[in-house]
Amino acid sequence: HFLIKRKDFVTISSIFSILQVFTATFIYFSSNPIHSILLLILLFFEVAVVLSLLKLEFISLLFILVYVGAIAVLFLFVVMMLRVKLNDLEILTVLPISLVLNFFIYINFFSYQQP
Repeated sequence: HFLIKRKDFVTISSIFSILQVFTATFIYFSSNPIHSILLLILLFFEVAVVLSLLKLEFISLLFILVYVGAIAVLFLFVVMMLRVKLNDLEILTVLPISLVLNFFIYINFFSYQQP
């Protein structure tokens, strides 16, 4: 478990909640289905971080394994089998960086030890 002060908890959870709203909005308005699925995977990671902030680590890991590992990858596979063409690659250059940053933030939350 990790130790976060209440003020920091409210700040971090509100930041991730705002990120979730923006990511969901981008998913809705995205015209490319592959971009939508990749943003959906990012949204799942953001939800998992909020769940881990609520000290529901097992559920957050289950969320990542089930939704990202199975459902989102299945959606991505189906869309790629439909041979959807990628016209603009702007988001594909930014998305891996944001996924890596989200992963390190998620790992950082688990690295705190109680005194």
